[in-house]
Amino acid sequence: MTPPFQQRFVARAAERSPLCVGIDPAAESLTGWGLADDIPGLRAFCERMVEACAPLVAVVKPQAAFFERHGPAGMEVLRQTVEIAQSRGALVIIDAKRGDISTTAAAYADAFLGPRSPFGGDAMTLSAYLGLGSLAPFFEVAQRDGAGVFVVVRSSNPEGSVLQQARLPDGSSVAEHLADQVTARNRAEAPSGLGLIGAVLGATQGSEAAALADRLPNSLLLVPGIGAQGATMDDVRAIFGRHYARIIPSVSRGIARAGPAVADLKRAVERLIAEARGA
Repeated sequence: MTPPFQQRFVARAAERSPLCVGIDPAAESLTGWGLADDIPGLRAFCERMVEACAPLVAVVKPQAAFFERHGPAGMEVLRQTVEIAQSRGALVIIDAKRGDISTTAAAYADAFLGPRSPFGGDAMTLSAYLGLGSLAPFFEVAQRDGAGVFVVVRSSNPEGSVLQQARLPDGSSVAEHLADQVTARNRAEAPSGLGLIGAVLGATQGSEAAALADRLPNSLLLVPGIGAQGATMDDVRAIFGRHYARIIPSVSRGIARAGPAVADLKRAVERLIAEARGA
């Protein structure tokens, strides 16, 4: 039986580092490396990123959209990227931000989550716009197969603020309400320790993200926004303070821009690992 994702992450983070490296093969990233925006270019970019990063970090996070835009052949590269990263000892979060209801949600989970799925993700990101309860099929598959899920609670993009900061009749924001729901569900299933459901909190949200972390005491926290979006490891440490041991700091373009040489990519990762450890 596969141990729960949260346990596997804690072990990897202790052995290596808690860092998550995003693999975002956007057209500009491929051309910036001198690669064509096609399947061979996509494959070369991903193979180089995995070679440099996967042996050093706990997690890699391929963004599914950049593979989907290349059609079926691109999705095969996604499958291969997951497989190769896992063979190098990294966990893989497929960043798909899926969210739907009933059998459709279950189908998305069957596609992306766990060793039985075609894409084999150790975890995936989810959107709760249809309500946290609509994500129950994802949670069931994750529980069954030892996979992880990360629900977007407070995103790093400025466009999310109007909706996520909107106030409900009880005075709580949408993000606060969602955080409380995640915590209640985790507590019901795992009264102590880390629960099944992780949360995405943008590192660019400062004190708001810190307050949300307080409301999510039993969740792993996937924290994007470091590097190209402006946040630093020092910011993450300052914002999340006592929650730092539960943080998965995520960097994508900030690593890729160091390429295309594998040695340069490795040095960029090693610098961020040192920063994450406070060295």
